Amino acid sequence: MFTSLKQYFSPFVNKDEELCLLQIFKPLYILLSALGLFPQAVRFPDGIKNTTLNIKNSIINSICTLFMIVIVHAFLVFHLQELNVSSKDNSMTEGKMTLMNYIADLVLEILFCTVSYFYVIRDRNVYIIILNDIAICWDRLAMGKRRLILGRLRVHINCVVLTTVLAMILVLAVATYTGDSGVWKMILVTLTFVLPDMIQFTMIAFYFVMILMVVAMLKNIEEEFKVISLVKNSVPNDLVEARLVVTINELRELYVKTLKIKRQINEAFQGPLLVSLVVCFFELVTMPHMIYHGLAFQANFTTHDDIECTVWVLNQLIKMYALAKSGALLKSQVNEIGRTIHNIPISGDQDLKIYLDVLHFSSLMAYQDTAITIYGYFPLDSTLVFNMVASAAMYLVILVQFDKPE
Repeated sequence: MFTSLKQYFSPFVNKDEELCLLQIFKPLYILLSALGLFPQAVRFPDGIKNTTLNIKNSIINSICTLFMIVIVHAFLVFHLQELNVSSKDNSMTEGKMTLMNYIADLVLEILFCTVSYFYVIRDRNVYIIILNDIAICWDRLAMGKRRLILGRLRVHINCVVLTTVLAMILVLAVATYTGDSGVWKMILVTLTFVLPDMIQFTMIAFYFVMILMVVAMLKNIEEEFKVISLVKNSVPNDLVEARLVVTINELRELYVKTLKIKRQINEAFQGPLLVSLVVCFFELVTMPHMIYHGLAFQANFTTHDDIECTVWVLNQLIKMYALAKSGALLKSQVNEIGRTIHNIPISGDQDLKIYLDVLHFSSLMAYQDTAITIYGYFPLDSTLVFNMVASAAMYLVILVQFDKPE
């Protein structure tokens, strides 16, 4: 058992990674299944005879999905009833404006769950198709530093992404359970705020891991172009094609297939990501306002309340950073491929075929859009965090100006 855990969670990059691409995804799959975000049960490949996922009996996964849907929506009703009866007893819902913000935030958290579960049920087979397509494309690239890339991918997914998700959920739980609220209030907050936020974090992690796999495929394509450059420098021109395991034309086909997978991921996740960004923006405005209102006008606003609101703000910033980072990583890796193909040495008429292949590949790169967008309205890139924080700050200033003691 220890050996198996070490294979998945060792923080050190293994240059000869033992796990295949889809086996690296297994720990996240377990978390997704437990939260009902992967309704289709799958059998993972052994990495030797087969490298793709196979569907198996999905009753348990489906039950988890239905259970989570019922829980979050039922406790939304209970929480709204509790607010109707005893909102004045809580420092965060004492004022009219803070109460309205609290209810709106509660509804948005549950709305994200509703949209996410709708998408995961609708696209349950699409996820498996995407993952299998990634594995098939990956296996066609046998040269370069494939095992090293896999080792880095495993560390990034299982030691960075999963650890961040679990750490933030732990921090939220500690911030919730160390307050002076009653047991029933803590249960309500857990099942209508902490659990939906865990679902949100996990869904974003799912999307982010899929993009990391696409980036790893693009990195492998880049390494194949480096192999072509090395072969071109070491053998006569008429022997270049014979020495190559993967030709430029084959790499072009794989590049097109990779970007098609990227578009499928974009389409499958853009609904939940849109609602997630709305939640992030709303909490970036309301949580700092709640801190201001409590410190300025409420005598019962405690240090714990201040810390809890700050933790929620930090939570939203991490989610926005992950979304922005996904688009930035993808764009950066595509640019690296562009630089690498233009470093292939070409001289005279003898390299005319390679020159035309490189020219065709460059034209293809210009034609294929690499951006990840939300329904085409705005991209997920490096500017996302700045734009959202700047907009939230502007709305916060307006909100503070209208605030007053009750």
